[in-house]
Amino acid sequence: MAKDANGYSDPYCMLGILLGQSPKDTEEKKERKFSFRKRREKLEKRSSVKEVLAVTLMMFTMTCSIWTYGKLDHDDDVSVAEACKKLNEISGFRGMGRYFKQIAKSVRANGAAASGSEENADDFLGCINIPLNVSSNSTHFSFYNSKATHCVLQEGLLAESFRLYCDYCLSQMKSMRQVFPCNNSARNVSILMTQLEQIQSQTKHSSSAVDVTTCFSQVREFWAQLAWPDSAGAFIFITRLTDVSASKLHFHKHIERGQLGQDHKSFIVQVCVALNSTEHVRVYLGGLPRELDWRGVEQAMEESCGLEGKEQVNKSLNGQLYNADIDLQREAKRLITHLTDRVMAYIKKCIQHISLSPDSINTDEAVAPLMKYLDDTLVILNESLLKENLTRVLQSLWEVLLRMILDTVGENRGVQVEFYTRFQYTVETLVRFFHADGEGLLLEDLKSGDYKALDEELRLNKCSSFELIEQYFLEKISQQRILKHSRFGRISLKCYYDAPEQRLTVEILHAADLIALDANGLSDPFVIVELCPHHLFPTARSQRTQVKLKTLHPVFDELFYFHVSPEQYRHRCACLTFTVMDYDWLSTNDFAGEAVAPLSDFCWPGRPSATPAGKTLQPVILHLSRQKPSEKPIMKMLEARTGDREAQEFVRKLKEIEKSMEEE
Repeated sequence: MAKDANGYSDPYCMLGILLGQSPKDTEEKKERKFSFRKRREKLEKRSSVKEVLAVTLMMFTMTCSIWTYGKLDHDDDVSVAEACKKLNEISGFRGMGRYFKQIAKSVRANGAAASGSEENADDFLGCINIPLNVSSNSTHFSFYNSKATHCVLQEGLLAESFRLYCDYCLSQMKSMRQVFPCNNSARNVSILMTQLEQIQSQTKHSSSAVDVTTCFSQVREFWAQLAWPDSAGAFIFITRLTDVSASKLHFHKHIERGQLGQDHKSFIVQVCVALNSTEHVRVYLGGLPRELDWRGVEQAMEESCGLEGKEQVNKSLNGQLYNADIDLQREAKRLITHLTDRVMAYIKKCIQHISLSPDSINTDEAVAPLMKYLDDTLVILNESLLKENLTRVLQSLWEVLLRMILDTVGENRGVQVEFYTRFQYTVETLVRFFHADGEGLLLEDLKSGDYKALDEELRLNKCSSFELIEQYFLEKISQQRILKHSRFGRISLKCYYDAPEQRLTVEILHAADLIALDANGLSDPFVIVELCPHHLFPTARSQRTQVKLKTLHPVFDELFYFHVSPEQYRHRCACLTFTVMDYDWLSTNDFAGEAVAPLSDFCWPGRPSATPAGKTLQPVILHLSRQKPSEKPIMKMLEARTGDREAQEFVRKLKEIEKSMEEE
């Protein structure tokens, strides 16, 4: 039937299914043949939507439904895509009813154009209703009464569909196998899982670490089986594989951060398992460059893109792996810190027990609780940790233990010598414990860093005040020997020793480039010459030069004489000190700098300055320094000895010099 102005039509067909109807509804069906609207009473009689759907699904079992063919003419103003879209928007019986309602309106309009929003509605050409209970050769529909026949038909259709699907999938796999030939036989996943279970039982990894590495192994094996023919084209895939592998570490890390047990042993074991798991994943990731053949990709990219391609591979892949490795190392340090913090809480009590134990208790008895706790803890760590992780945990425990003992000793300066002797014994016992006859930490690692500072602290605190003062001057002599330049200036002098007379002659020549300590940009310098330490030279008095006004380059040319016996100059700490001061009329003199010269450089037999020809020797130039005495640990030790007169007098003089430096 022609519906368009050109004498033709643009027909299309719609197929639908109507619900089965009883004979008594035939008259009603005839009256409403084209509306397809269902009475409200019918819908209300249905108990649920399930019944409606049940009737709809009967189309698959060929019940008494009606196949309805509706043929319509497509309007030019409405595109085919829009018409299809409208059909796709239909859902359920209500949507179908609305669509059939439009068809009925088109029929009633008898081909005339509708008004309003329906002016572009399609024209109805005709409708055919075919009952399914009537066999027709032309329509190829037939009705089966046997329920068993229904099931056989369904199973046959499903079996045929599944067979066609399998054939299609196999054909696709064959085509892919031609593109990616298999060079390696597939490895059974169960074997891999068995190996990981054995590793887990030996090193006590967590299940999450095993799962992560198992996943990585399967991905790696699949990539190896693909045997990608284009190495340059594989770059993007390898980059993605590396990125995914590294990103999974964050998930694994959060798994390991579960709630830990409160029991001491279970806590240590769980942290050890987490640490082993972190190291297990980190080591596995370290093998990705070899497993994924990064070198082959680099060579292929270099051949195709030059050096820029190779650099791109290095930057992308190595950057991802480096960040993942840093993240895992940071996590391992966090776990070790978490473990040491828990262990050190009890160790701190043991150290306090050693510190507060009276002298009547034997040193071994005071140290026994600490050593027993460490021994019990080491047994758990040795059973739960990998060797590499055990070494890292022991090193961390050793460092924290040293700092704790060092703080305890520093808080107890000025006490009896027995206190430091006890801790000296404790440190020596701990060194033997952590070394374990070569099975534990190396002696080089044990006796470095804080150990040297602690050993020096204990050694000095065991010394008398005179010995500490001598150590102070020994350190100054050592510092003077390595001082080759100074912004505080320098002093020129001569020293020679007359052995028969036991007389030391000191000639102060001049100074140069002194610092300005007055408001006029100059200074009024003079030099104080002393024999130190004073307890070695009790009869020697300090001597001083004349004041040179308003200059930074004073010339003195003055001689000073000191009586020095062989017993005195043979001391390693015996020295001459040269203190340069700025003279002030109305206030305390200002400290400009100091220098030290050991007597062994001038008085020892065989020295050129110890002969009559010493007067003709070239002058000695000493660079000045201005260090604050309070910065030295020996000063703090001497200051803590409030009952020692010699120590307090020595500290008082040094504090006066430091005070003059602060008032500048």
